[in-house]
Amino acid sequence: MLKQRLRNKVSTFSSYLEIFISGIILIGIAILSISLFQDLYRIAQSIFTGNIVFSTEEFLSHALQLIIGVEFIKMLAKHTPGSAVEVLLFAVARKLITNHGSMLDLLIGVLAIAILFGVRKYLSSSIYYKSNSGLLVNGGISVMDLNNKMGLNISTDLGHTVAGIITNYAEQHEEKVRPGYEVELSNLKLVVYSMDENLIKQVEIIKKNK
Repeated sequence: MLKQRLRNKVSTFSSYLEIFISGIILIGIAILSISLFQDLYRIAQSIFTGNIVFSTEEFLSHALQLIIGVEFIKMLAKHTPGSAVEVLLFAVARKLITNHGSMLDLLIGVLAIAILFGVRKYLSSSIYYKSNSGLLVNGGISVMDLNNKMGLNISTDLGHTVAGIITNYAEQHEEKVRPGYEVELSNLKLVVYSMDENLIKQVEIIKKNK
């Protein structure tokens, strides 16, 4: 029992620390993004004066670095496999766009992107039907992916993942999440199907009768 409480406290502290570090990274990226305007000024100066003082590749490299940073923060916030793949996609794309490698390097980069797209498609297919009830989904699936795949209209006001919606709803109502915990939306019911300690693993989505 003591070990479980300690695990819960360490997990909670780690989550808050992760949010704090994400905030610091976000502030740093916001400050660095100001320099993009300086890059734009130097590009405009090059066009009007005819003296090339700044290349487009440098500008794209700088911009893509910031985008990768933003995607990294989203990955920390969402905790979904898809968000991790997004970071890797941008990182590989930046290498392909800004670096002049050999044809073999280009081929390897394109192949890596193709593999990442395949992985993302495979990971997002974590939905299957549960007989006599509704849908059983991975708790980490993003709400946007779920809406697009299943034609639903779940709002992201409470969270960007299914598990995030349930966790935030429970916090607002000062309730404890456990298997069987229910969250009622406009025309849907989200039911916690299984958990791994405090982590929501699977959620059952049930359409309510009108």
